Order: sequence, then structure tokens, then C-alpha cells
Amino acid sequence: MDTEQALRYWRGQLAGVTQPTRLGVERATAWGPGERGRALLPWNPPRVAGLQAAAAAAGLRPEHLVFAAWGLVFAAHAGEQDVVCGVLTDRLDDRPLPLRIRVDPGQRVGSYLDTVRDTCERAGAHTGLTPAELAACAELADGAALFGTTIRCTGTAAPGLAVYGIEVSAVLGGPHPGLCLDHAEELLADADARRLLTHVDRMIAVLAGASPHELLGSIGVLSEREWAQVVEEWNSTDRDLGEPRCLHELFEEQAARTPDALAVVQGPERLSYAELDAAAGRLAARLAAAGVGRGDTVALCLRRTVHAVVALLGVLKAGAAYAPVDPELPAERVRSLVAALAAPIVLTDPDAVPEVLRRCDGLPALREVLTPAGGVGGDLPAVPPPGAPAPARACPDDPAYTIFTSGSTGDPKGVMMAHAPAVNLIRWVNETYAMGPTDQVLFTASLSFDLSVYDVFGLLAAGGSIRVAATGELRDPQRLLAILDREPVTFWDSAPAALQQLEPFLALREPPLAHSLRLVFLSGDWVPLTLPDAARAAFADPQVVALGGATEAAIWSNHFPVVKVDPQWPSIPYGRPIANARYYVLDPGLRPVPVGAPGDLYIGGRCLATGYHADPRLTAVKFVPDPYGREPGGRLYRTGDRARFWADGTIEFLGRQDDQVKIRGFRVELGEVEAALATLPGVACAVAAVHGTSPGLRLVAYAVPRPGALVDPAGLRADLAGRLPSYMVPAQVMVLDALPATANGKLDRAALPAPDFSDAARTDYVAPRTPVEEAVAALWAEVLGVERVGVDDGFFELGGHSMLIPQMLARLKSDLQVDVAPLAMLNHATLGGFAGVVEQALLEDIEAAEAAEAAEAAEAAVVTEAAVASGTGDRDAGRRG
Repeated sequence: MDTEQALRYWRGQLAGVTQPTRLGVERATAWGPGERGRALLPWNPPRVAGLQAAAAAAGLRPEHLVFAAWGLVFAAHAGEQDVVCGVLTDRLDDRPLPLRIRVDPGQRVGSYLDTVRDTCERAGAHTGLTPAELAACAELADGAALFGTTIRCTGTAAPGLAVYGIEVSAVLGGPHPGLCLDHAEELLADADARRLLTHVDRMIAVLAGASPHELLGSIGVLSEREWAQVVEEWNSTDRDLGEPRCLHELFEEQAARTPDALAVVQGPERLSYAELDAAAGRLAARLAAAGVGRGDTVALCLRRTVHAVVALLGVLKAGAAYAPVDPELPAERVRSLVAALAAPIVLTDPDAVPEVLRRCDGLPALREVLTPAGGVGGDLPAVPPPGAPAPARACPDDPAYTIFTSGSTGDPKGVMMAHAPAVNLIRWVNETYAMGPTDQVLFTASLSFDLSVYDVFGLLAAGGSIRVAATGELRDPQRLLAILDREPVTFWDSAPAALQQLEPFLALREPPLAHSLRLVFLSGDWVPLTLPDAARAAFADPQVVALGGATEAAIWSNHFPVVKVDPQWPSIPYGRPIANARYYVLDPGLRPVPVGAPGDLYIGGRCLATGYHADPRLTAVKFVPDPYGREPGGRLYRTGDRARFWADGTIEFLGRQDDQVKIRGFRVELGEVEAALATLPGVACAVAAVHGTSPGLRLVAYAVPRPGALVDPAGLRADLAGRLPSYMVPAQVMVLDALPATANGKLDRAALPAPDFSDAARTDYVAPRTPVEEAVAALWAEVLGVERVGVDDGFFELGGHSMLIPQMLARLKSDLQVDVAPLAMLNHATLGGFAGVVEQALLEDIEAAEAAEAAEAAEAAVVTEAAVASGTGDRDAGRRG
């Protein structure tokens, strides 16, 4: 065979192969010539004869049928539709050839078998290349192997010395016909090897008996028992949690039971259940008088006060739904969200009314801007006029809230949730984790984050209280830690990054022997393996629970109580579905994948959102008919996550399958960042990507200028800061002449240049000039992972973000014995400016110490003088006597 001809064939055959195919159950470890495991499945002569006859009837050789069956099993266990393995037959030498198999659920069995046969025959006609030459024909990283798994079909002999990590053999003759799977012990557990072999055996039989007109999508590798396990047994979650109710009705029932109990507190402001119910009722009456009722959505543009809780309840009591709009968002985004909602009313803080009116001026649907505290915008009365309509009563299936998440088209998407799914979640949490009147949550979640739904309505339904953390407290982890240590907080609920910001300060205090905190919920992002134990050590052993799900599935729909962390885990598992939720890990044909295999995660059951606000097309795409549902009209939510089942039914989260990422707990569609950047002047096209690992992920954008245009990366980033929420603003914008492309013309994300945050600093480097600047520069360099920091370099331009500030402040405290408020970092973000703050704080500490020393010396002098005077007087008195 001509070498050049072989190279051309294999380059075409392996185009687009960027990494070797691995089984989902393969361990991510290096392996060598150590211990091997072997699974055997013997065949009797009739079974071998049947395979040979079926192959002949289909115009195939036996190895074609074996390879076709393995291709389906390999694809299913790899969670891929395009796989590459090595193949060996008696017709080849001991050097395996690559076999690339593409599995299309819409392809017919006969066509698939013909394709495998033809591919094998063409491969056999292009032999002679070395493994290195074959690997070079693909698009692999340098040094990567083309495959680590082989399948052999032989008529006479059992396999010899194993060379590859996983070797499957079908022996059709000799004294011991059957299947054999030989594997490195480090790569594969024996139970997984046996399961794989069973699936190969089953799939050979299925293909041998299948009609050539049958679709591949109708053929699954699972046995009936396995199918029943993953579909039914592990989703046996049906539970009666009580009569249908609305969120506010849970609160009203509790208020009737405990009217004088504390409901919500922030500093000196405290409301009992009766006071909160009355205030919410007054707001509901005012909203009804303004024409708000069932089917309406009220926008909430509120700061973090007790009045925000009043607003949530008041809107629901009026029969409407609420939609949070963070007042700290850029003005343009606030306006676009209120416009998208077609909200007739915006509730905001009294001093913010003029600004909200300015931002929303001219919106056709907006009628009034009100405040939950009793004041109103314009000349509206503070109480409803006589004869005004009474508030409407919502039903459990009515919308309760709309929460916006990032959207891939450039526009945020509003998730509409009815009362019933949220009530299901609240009842499950309160029953499972014994939430009650003695519990208090430190309310740190944004209203725009659906954790807030449980923090408010869940605690109030349980008779507990809400300690609202003010914005200033949220920005100061030391103050949050002080609240946890000094106030009767029993429950912490946040994304992992929010709790991690306290970690640097935990080492500055002695771990308490007892603590009020009894329960820690972590959700919304990867939970680092070290965080649960750190929380238990810091707060006298609270129960730590990892939860997951989606905004589209009522806050949380799976949970995992973290009792003991296995250091071999890649991450804290997702766990199992909650009551009345169902979880499926499916392939592209919506068939259950084998245990251990990665697949697409779907959520079903009585926990799903109604859909997306004013977007029926997206709703239809993301919420699909449930083929496994028990109720007519059941739906599945396509999460976009990848996951797999462990052998005990535990779900492991594997990451996203699309361009959505989590940045410190916030959902970010890269498409929205790209769309915003592409609209800026001078930008022809844009791409966004993430670099690093959680929790230190950094969002980076790449812009290609229009011909002749000059764009400034810092200016582009500043423009994005005026359009997007802070967590969506890239840490760096890089300008490229063109976006990298693969050989097929697609965007090559792997070739996007990695950011060098040391180069993000000012080009005119100014070295630190004072000892304090030198100390702070060294600290920044260590925390940010850069080589050097100059006086004019900015913390955020070097890749810093809000979650790194606590780590830096804790280091300042331990290294320099100085306390600096987090706001100083935000207000003085350059090294020189921040070092000036640190130096001033050090001087104040020195002056305070000197003043204290002087005062102590003066006090000592006074005492001495008094003592002397007293002694002299005694002596004089003695003389007088």
C-alpha cells in the first residue's frame, strides 16, 4: 500500500477526532504493566453457530457483527455518538487499526451493519502505518494516543499478552469460545468489566435477531431489569406532602398559629408574624387598587431590607407573581427586564422612585412605581381609596414568580414558576431537615437567585425567622462571620463560593466548642471536596447538604447529605431526587444510558416550571414530553447538564454540555456575553470562554475588530460593565485578528489563546516604592497567581474577583496585623491606591497604640502621684498627732 495514499485515507477518516474515546467508568489515572483483571463470558457451540449464520444472512463476516455490537455498547458507555477504538482480526497482524463508528438513532440496523462492514474493509485496504503515524492523522493533542481500547475477533485462539488498557475479545473457535475483557486494574473495576461484557453479549444477540429496517434508536443496551432500575426504582419518589397550597398561604397559616413570633429581622427593624402579615396585606390592597391581580407580574427593584420580604408576600397576596430586578444592575438592563415583563407596577425603595421612573420612562405597560413601605411615586394615596377592589386569591397552579437567567440569544430568559412546585420543595425540605420555629436563616441570597424563595417562604412556613443580611454585610465576610458567631442563626444557604469567602477568616478565630448553626445547604455550583469538612470544623459540626437542580425545577430537586467525603470523588455528588421529582440520564434518543455512562440529565415530576416568560418556542425546546411519565401531559426539563449514575443510584454531576457555565453560582450563557460584545462599535464578531477551574473560573472574551477599526480591550470591558451584570463582565477582553478554526471551519475553542493576567496590567510597569506597597504587591501576586504587580496595576484587571477579596484581607490580617474593609478594595482597586489605604490603617493603628500607651502612662503617673500624696499626708497627720 502506498504510504501517501494511506495517509490521505486516514486523515479523512479521522478528521475531527480531538481526543481518544473513553468509557464513562474508566478511572482517570495512569496505568502501567501492573495487575490485570479479566472478565469471561463463555459461549456454547449453538451460540457461535447462530452468530455465524446471522452474519452470513446479513452479508457480513462474524467480526463485522461483533464490531457493530461493540460499537453500540462502546458509544453507550462512553456517552458519545462518534467513537474510535482499535480492531484486530485474524486477517490483520498484531497492529490494530482504528475503527471509527458513528451512531445515529435514526439510522436503520441494516444500513448501520453495512457501514461497519464497509469501514472495516476500507481500513483493511489501508494498512502499513505505525501507531504514531495514525495518531498524527487525527487532531489530537501532541503525544495523545488515538485509542486505549481494542476489540479482537478471532476464530481459533484466546487473546495473548495484553498491550492496551482495555481489550475485548470475541473467540469463535478453540476449546473456550466466548467473550473476554482484559483490563488494567487501575482503569476499570471488575464489576464494570462484567457489566460491559454482558452488554456486548446482549447486543450481539439483539443485532443478530433485528430486522434490517429497525431503527438503532429502538435498540438499547440495557436489559429489562437494568431499565426498570434506572427508570423506575431510582425514581420511586412519589409522596403525598399535603393539600395544594400557595406560597403565601403557608405563611398565613403559620401567622395564625404564632402571630407574636419573630418573622423577619435586620438590625433594629423587627416584624412579628402578625406585623408582617398585616404589612403584606396592606400592600396587597394597594396593588389591587392599582389594578394588579391574577395573571399580572410585579417587578421588584428593591434593596435588601425587611420591606423586601413584605413586598414578596404582598404581591402574592394580591394574586400576582413577582419578578426580581436587581437595583444594582446597569440602567439599560433594568429597563429591558421591566419591559420584557410588561410589568404594570414596579415596587422599589422610597428614595429610589425617581431613578426607577427615569430608567423606565416611556415603557407602555408600566402604570405606577410604588414602595412596599407605604410611600408611593407620584400623587397616589398611601392607602387604597374606599370601594377599591379586594385583592384576588391565586391558585396553586398560578404563577408565583419569574426569575431571569442568562440567555444564549443575548436576552435574559425569565423562568416562570407556579406555586405548587415551590410548595412541594418547601414541604419536603421542612420535613426532611426538621425546620421549625427555632430556626433562623442568615438571608444572603439575592432575590434574583431562587435560593431566596426557600429562604423566605420556607422559613416562614416552618415558623422560623429571617435575618436579612444588608448589602454592606454581604460585602464584608468578617461581618457575616460575626453574625454567625453572635446571633442565633441556625441555617446557612448559599452557593459554595459565598461560604468559601468566609474560609480565610476562620483560621483567625478559635473553632467554637458549640455553635447555633446546625444546617448548611450548598448548591448552585460545584461543591469543593474540602468545603464540607471546613464548615463542620468551623461551626461545631453542622449537618452539610449538597443540593442541585435548576431554576426551571423549583430551586432544588436533588440532594446529597455529605456525611463523609471520599478523597477519590471527583466532586461532591448530586445525590438523589427529592420527593415527587424524577431524574433521568439519557442518550440523544432519550434512552436511559448504562450505569456509569455519561449522558444528558433530564428532570421530571411535580417540580417543573411553567416555562419561559413570553417565549413558547424556547419552552417547547427545553421542556419536552416525558416518555417515562406516569401522568398525562408529563414533561421533562432538558437541563443541559451531563451526569451519570453510580451503581447505587447516586447521581454524579459532570458539567455542562453547552455554552452555559456557572461563575460563582450564577448561570452565565456565553452566548449572551458574546452577543453583548458583538454589538459594541468596531467589533465584527466575538467569542466568550472560561479559563481555570471552579471556584476560580475566569470569564474571558475575544473580539475581532471590523476592517480598519481600532478597539481598546479595556474600553470594551468598560462598555460591557454598563450593559451586563457584574458576574457576566469578562475578567479580560482579548483582541484577535481572527477566531481560530478547525480543519472543518468550526470555531476551535481549544485554540483560543489563554489569558495571561500578568500582561493585563499596565504596559508601563511602575515598581512598588514603599515597604507597604512591596508587601501588598507580593500578596496580590500570590493571591492572583501573577508574576509581578505594579503600582498602577488594577486588582480586577489582573484577574481578581469579589471572592478573592476575603482571601486577600485575611492574609493582610495575618501578615500585617491590619484590618481593611472590603469596600476599600472596590473603591481603591489599584495597587498604589489600596496600599495607601493599608498604610493609613497601619498608621492609625500605630497612633491608636501610642495614644493608648500614653494614656496608660498618664494614668499610671496620676496613680503614683496620688499614692505619694497619700503617703505624705499620712506622715503629716502622724506628726500632727
